Formats: sequence, C-alpha cells, structure tokens
Amino acid sequence: MKPSCQNGIATLMITSILLMVALVITLGSYKSLFYQIKRSQNEVKTRQNHWLAEGAIECAYAQFRTQNMVPQLVTDCDSGQGVFAQFIPRSYGQRIVAIANHSTVQKDILLSSKAKSGAMQSSADLFFYSSASFSTPDPGKLSQYGWECVALRYRNRFYAPVIDNKGVIHGKKPYDSFNSKGKDCSPAHKSLGASWGHLGRDFVRDENLSLFEQFFGIPATEHNKVKDKDQISVINGHGYPKVVSNCGQVITNQIRSGKHYLWIEGSCEIKRSEYNQLVNATATTDGVLILVHEGLLSLMGKPSGGATTQPFKGVMFHFNTEFIASPGLWKGFEANRFLNHVPSVIEESYRINASYYQHGAFTFAGGQYFDTPGQAAVFYDSLDFRFNSDVIDSIQTNINTPRWRQGSWYAK
Repeated sequence: MKPSCQNGIATLMITSILLMVALVITLGSYKSLFYQIKRSQNEVKTRQNHWLAEGAIECAYAQFRTQNMVPQLVTDCDSGQGVFAQFIPRSYGQRIVAIANHSTVQKDILLSSKAKSGAMQSSADLFFYSSASFSTPDPGKLSQYGWECVALRYRNRFYAPVIDNKGVIHGKKPYDSFNSKGKDCSPAHKSLGASWGHLGRDFVRDENLSLFEQFFGIPATEHNKVKDKDQISVINGHGYPKVVSNCGQVITNQIRSGKHYLWIEGSCEIKRSEYNQLVNATATTDGVLILVHEGLLSLMGKPSGGATTQPFKGVMFHFNTEFIASPGLWKGFEANRFLNHVPSVIEESYRINASYYQHGAFTFAGGQYFDTPGQAAVFYDSLDFRFNSDVIDSIQTNINTPRWRQGSWYAK
C-alpha cells in the first residue's frame, strides 16, 4: 500500500475517534443538561405547589379574621385552584394546614393571651376585711399530686384574716370541658381555712405582673389601640375627675343593646339597686368585659332582699395609669361612708390609696384583674369568686387581634 494512502486512513481513523469522543462528551453534557432541566422543572413545580398552599393559608386566615372565628365553610377565595386549608384546634388557638400535591404548609394562629394562671390577679395591694373565699380557683396544670391551683396572683401585698380555696372537685367547673380526673388541688396548692400567715402556693406573689399587656397582648402604653377597637364601646364620664353617673344602669343598658365589651373612662360605682339588673343582663351573654380606666371603681354588692341567684358573668378589669387615688375623691360615692368612716376598720395604709371598694357579696363567674400599681383594692365583706376560663377566653377571642404564632411556619 502506498504511504500516502496509509496516511489518509490513519488521519480518517484519528478523525473518527475524535468525533466519537466529542459525541460521547456531548451526549454526557446533554444528559447532565437534561437532568438539570428536569430538576429545575421539578423545583419550579414544587415552588408553585408551595405558593398554592401558602395562598390557601392566607385565604383561610383572611376568612378567620373577617369572622373572628373558624369559618363554617372554608373556601379557596374564588382562586379556582381547588386548594382548601384546614383548621386544627390547638391550646393556643388554631393551626391552619394546606396541601397542594406533595407540598404541605402549616402555620399557627395565636389566640390565647399571655395571661398567667390565677383566678384573681392584681398589681394593686389587696385588703380583705373578712374571708377571701375562692369557690373555684384557676386549676392550673395537673401534676402527680393534683392540680396546681392558683386562686390569687398579686404583685406586692395582700391581707385577709381567713383564706379559703374550695378546690376544683366540688362546685362549678373552671371551664366546661374540665375533667378533674379524680384529683383536687394538690395539698401545696390548696389553702383551706388558713390564716393569712400560712399561705400555700395557690396564692402567688409575682413582682413581674403586667396585666394589661398579658390580657390584651398590647403594652399598657398603647392601651388606646384596645380602646379604639370596633368591638369596644366607650362610656365617657363627665366632670373633673371624670365620673359616670348611674354607672350600673348605664352599663346594663349597653349590655342589653348588644354591647358586651365596655371601656369606662372615669370613675364608676355600681349601686345595690343596680345589681340585679346588671348581673341578670350578663347571664344571657358569653361574658362581658367591664374595664374602668383612670378612675375609682366601687361595687356595692347585692340588695338586702330579693337578690338574683345569678353571678356576674364576665371580666372586671380596673386599669389606672395616671390616675392618683386619694380619700377625698370618694366624696359623693356610697362607698365613702364605709371606706372612710372614722374610726375605720380598714388598715390606713390600704385605705388612703384605695381606688377600688367592694361592699357586700358580689359573686363573680369569670375573672377579675386590678392593674392599678401603687393603689389598693379593698373588700369589706367576704368574697365569693368562681373562676371561669370559658368566659375569659370568649372575651379575649372577640377582642384580641389574632396573630401568627412566632416560629410556627412549617413547610415541606
């Protein structure tokens, strides 16, 4: 064979081999490219599904905010995507879950407040002339020894000659679904017939009470955000300092007209003659809120005869930030002749700073809060208090703005 022919064949073979190598490399790169394209398409599809599920979450949340409750029928907000969220009850509120193909998104709505345990809670000093009786305390948590009940949580000091926590087995339940599981308050959390100097853990001193913020989820300095809510009806007092005349009757009329969350600006006294109508008006509600701001608050108890058997159903919240209490401000109130009688059976260190006075029996079913630091709440006669968290939860659910629970975002 001629050398030139051999050289041609060699060149052709080398060229063919190079072309085959190039083809293999090209096919390999195309395979990688196809893989990357397929992966990108899958990621795009996954993100599309994620955003569909997230959209369903936001859609469900908007429906919840509109009704302030779980809607009876959850829609897809006419998106046409057919992705519907589901509400799952949780102790702190609701969990919303939405699934789009294989993408699941869930997020929690926080409804419950930051409130600590305690049937009655007070940053004011408390003085009970007679016994402090809690027919139903806040059951707290269940331990192996029983319920860790809390009857009273207070910031600074209180006095009562006799303490009586009747426990959670007998009497009214602290909430409808409560199951005692055969256990009462643990021995350490049940002060029964104890004297003031022998308190159990059901009477908790807590120097970090911030009741307004804990109840409403808003700092006390921003209290107007609560006051200005659509659900709140404001009753303004007159004069200086402000006083709401015939306060018990005014409150009763508001409740009967369907206004159950009342913000009273100024001092308020509920007379014995106003007790029955007010208490009976609350009985037909899920619970009322009576918040008295920047003023004195006086409850003069049941009438001497023909008193209703119903308890006051709701939350009584006394909230002072700038108001300064003094004995002279009680002039013109029925409470004055009992609170500031000379000589007085009420210890002076409590009396001179008193901004709250309760005379005679006033039976509560709900909660009572005194966010009046540096002031005092005086109870002349025995207290009969029945904690009811259903009432408290109903009020908070209808007033407090639902919000996303921090750290509750899960997606997969």
